[in-house]
Amino acid sequence: MSVIRKFDYQPNLQGRALRRSETMKVLVLTPRIDWPFFADVVQGLEDRAKQDGYYVLVCPTSNHKNREEELFQMLQNKLADGVITFSSTLTEEKLSALGQKYSIVQCCEIKEASFTCAVSIDDEAAAYDAVRHFIEAGHRDIALIGGPSNINSTHLRLQGYRRALAQYDIPVRKEWIKLGDGRYDDGVALTNELLQLSESPSAIFCLNDSVAVGCVNAIKINGRTVPDEIAVIGFDNTREATMSLPALTTVHQPKYDLGYTAMNLLIHNMTSEDKNYERVTLPHRLVERESTSRG
Repeated sequence: MSVIRKFDYQPNLQGRALRRSETMKVLVLTPRIDWPFFADVVQGLEDRAKQDGYYVLVCPTSNHKNREEELFQMLQNKLADGVITFSSTLTEEKLSALGQKYSIVQCCEIKEASFTCAVSIDDEAAAYDAVRHFIEAGHRDIALIGGPSNINSTHLRLQGYRRALAQYDIPVRKEWIKLGDGRYDDGVALTNELLQLSESPSAIFCLNDSVAVGCVNAIKINGRTVPDEIAVIGFDNTREATMSLPALTTVHQPKYDLGYTAMNLLIHNMTSEDKNYERVTLPHRLVERESTSRG
């Protein structure tokens, strides 16, 4: 021990990992780390990982397929034990092939890939509930804005929007559906486009809270009021929703539970020979605030 202290010896953790055939590291692959809801999901991941001594490495991919494939190489090189992926750029076939060899969990953005676990909410049902809330409040002129257009949740939420309109015999107006990158600036720009139409909607469903905050601000900049002239609903129930003026009605995603459940599924498959390729759907709920309430 005196020699260890004298020379400040540090064990070679990579060598130890090779001997044990485990690294106690988990990769979390995400297109971007500036999603407002992402911090709460990561907290859930971290808390569950700590219980079993795992370290979480968050790796942004910027939606670059080559970067994602490079990070998956860490599994193949035994530099990590498993992967949790948000909105993978890989094909379903590629994810399935990797899932046969390694422990992989998809979180929030799901592809129909075999040999992987998945955890999310029911995006289609959540969007349906939001749009139905508008309709039951008396709205029939309902627009949808958000994005990005290349992720599965956007398509599912669009399906929910269309289903709600169809159920109440409200025609879909293509000019009232506008998709962008799903950021605040899109909320401003897409809302401005809606308000420049000859007929503007009385309600706008936004596919995330960042877009919804931009939407609210654009409405006010254009001299209109929320919710008296135009009502707004967001999605995710992030801190942005309560910071908005007026505060946003929004769909609540159980962000912490999504992360915790994803890590729990991953740890099971990393440590058990009895693999369980489970699809878990967690409950959502609509949180009503001032952006849809007239009093």
